[in-house]
Amino acid sequence: MMLRTVFTWAVLGSCCVPALGQADSLEGYFTGKLVVAKVDMPGTEKGVDLKFDKPSVMDWNEYSSRLKSFGVAIHKGDVVRVTKFNVKKDIIEFQLNGGGFGSFGNDTSTTVTATPLPKSQLEKDLEKQIAATSDPNRKRDLQRDLDRERARREQQDAANRNDALNASQTKAQQVAQRRLSGGSRFNLRWEGTIPSDVHNPQTVMRLLADYVDFNVPPENGAAQAMAAPAPILAGPPPGGGGTSSATAQLKRGMKVGEVTALLGQGRVLSESVSTDGLKTQVLEYANEDSLIDVTCVEGVVVRYSISSR
Repeated sequence: MMLRTVFTWAVLGSCCVPALGQADSLEGYFTGKLVVAKVDMPGTEKGVDLKFDKPSVMDWNEYSSRLKSFGVAIHKGDVVRVTKFNVKKDIIEFQLNGGGFGSFGNDTSTTVTATPLPKSQLEKDLEKQIAATSDPNRKRDLQRDLDRERARREQQDAANRNDALNASQTKAQQVAQRRLSGGSRFNLRWEGTIPSDVHNPQTVMRLLADYVDFNVPPENGAAQAMAAPAPILAGPPPGGGGTSSATAQLKRGMKVGEVTALLGQGRVLSESVSTDGLKTQVLEYANEDSLIDVTCVEGVVVRYSISSR
């Protein structure tokens, strides 16, 4: 009986070890890779759900709702890095550029609430004195003092509520910005457990083929920037008319130093570090006729926008 028990546990153990090894192998294969997004991705840790046991893998209504609610953190065509590949019982998390704002440790609240001021000791004393006196004149004087003290408290409460409203608006803007720079993820889902034939890189890439391009071409800026040192650009050409020429040279995949050499010194609008340690900066560069906002992840340009001044 003892031998049978030992044999049974040995068999079970031999069945479990490959599954763990497969998960580790997948994580090692994908983590750190550069890929290109084929769809816009929402700025939330909820990411994009892909349900492979449903007739339609993508729930487009849910997808559209998340884009509207959280904004676009990764745009179609963006070069992004796989920062985490997590295999669970019934889900594979394919996290990009940090996996999405709202994960553990991120403050997603946008509401600041003002606490009403309590009655001051003076206000309490005046109420007691009014209740204790029967002199009409004295009562009238005390009531006037009480009204003045209540008005002071109510005025301060109103100011505090206004400050809280302004703080809520500022916090909402900060959260919105962090969502746009916090990355996103694909959630590959099954009911029950992940099929055994999915535990290999080729199958995962096939399942994501409509949403992720794994073949980052050498000429793609981000891949080029990561592969070898890029030449330092000389900056705007002389002659005064170089603003448009300089912005025309801006592209995803450039390093921050190249952008600074091209457009001059910029200023930091925001800076954040994801739970995976990925540093994201939003920089603003100003020219004579335009403002250029540049989003960089780990010092590499992943997005930029140009607006007229």
